[in-house]
Amino acid sequence: MNSPRSRTLVHSLCLFGLVFLHPAAAQDTGSAETQIPKFVAHSNLVFLPTRVQDKNGKTIYGLTADQFIVEDNGVRQAVQVDEEPGSSGLSLVVLVQCSRSAPEEFRKIKGLGAMVDAIAGAVPHEVAVVSYGYAPYVLRDFTTSSDAVRSALARIEECGEFHAETIDAVYYAINLLRRHGHSHYRRAILLISEMRDHGSRSKLQEVVAELGITDTAIYSVAFAPVRNEMVDGLLHGDDSDSDSKSPPPKPPPPLDSAEAGESAPPVTEPIYTDRVPRMLWPPQFLVLVNALRRNAAEGLASLSGGEYFTFTTQKNFERSLEQIANSIHNYYLLRYQPPESPILVLHTLRVRVEGYPHAIIQTRKNYWSGIYESSGSDPH
Repeated sequence: MNSPRSRTLVHSLCLFGLVFLHPAAAQDTGSAETQIPKFVAHSNLVFLPTRVQDKNGKTIYGLTADQFIVEDNGVRQAVQVDEEPGSSGLSLVVLVQCSRSAPEEFRKIKGLGAMVDAIAGAVPHEVAVVSYGYAPYVLRDFTTSSDAVRSALARIEECGEFHAETIDAVYYAINLLRRHGHSHYRRAILLISEMRDHGSRSKLQEVVAELGITDTAIYSVAFAPVRNEMVDGLLHGDDSDSDSKSPPPKPPPPLDSAEAGESAPPVTEPIYTDRVPRMLWPPQFLVLVNALRRNAAEGLASLSGGEYFTFTTQKNFERSLEQIANSIHNYYLLRYQPPESPILVLHTLRVRVEGYPHAIIQTRKNYWSGIYESSGSDPH
């Protein structure tokens, strides 16, 4: 139900339809003193990976474009359906928490290697393995070898840290995909973690916007250590607001950086190369940011258009990954040309299918579009 698509096009749109142009990209209409930087957040096309199931959870196949009713801010759009979505390659980062109470869950995820194979499927793919606590630890850079992935997963062990910087780690994984992943593959992150973030120092507004300018789906499988949360809260207090105080630390470089002869970025610089402007975000945006504070694992999955599951037993965990393996390759890729927005605005999406009033539809709920003009000050 999908065909491989050019990364050039994909980079011009995003899971929220956000594309930010650096001030240097603005047309030169005057002197440097009078030129006002302009940041554009729009899409030539909006892509909607959409899964349609019946009330029993079985995928409904064979739907055509005219059966989909896609409403953008209440207005129906003329959509097209890409053929064979599952045929394109996949770049996957397996991101596993190793700190706090996570080691207590390791025995439940011991079959992760085989399940990653199922998620990757028969399409061309590459997988990287990263564990994290206070910082990301790259156990294996992108590889096509299942044995290498299993070996890396076997090396995940307790990292003995109080922090579980999930938001920072996901931020790092997104950039790992952008910098080292295959440029024409779909991008996904499999996140195995607690529900809440503990200690991330990324600015949440910028993390949410970074999700908006990348083509990355996050599939979260979370555990809820209730007893440990209560004990840690009594001993250390609530650290839920500590994630927006200062920039994230510099993560370790991928394993192949030194081998490739690349020079590591300065310690004071982030690993990404383009950043979004700092602006007064609309209220709807702040609602999404606050969702990350309450449940980082669920919020990240929702913002990216992925899926969120929880587990308490090994059986729950394996069932969750089976669902991910099924949904990641069985979906319709809808696309349409969005209406132009004169100002930065959140577009609300609604998808229905004619003839299937009780269908269960999983897809994106919104995207950002419009133009923000800065006052001329440095956005960075």
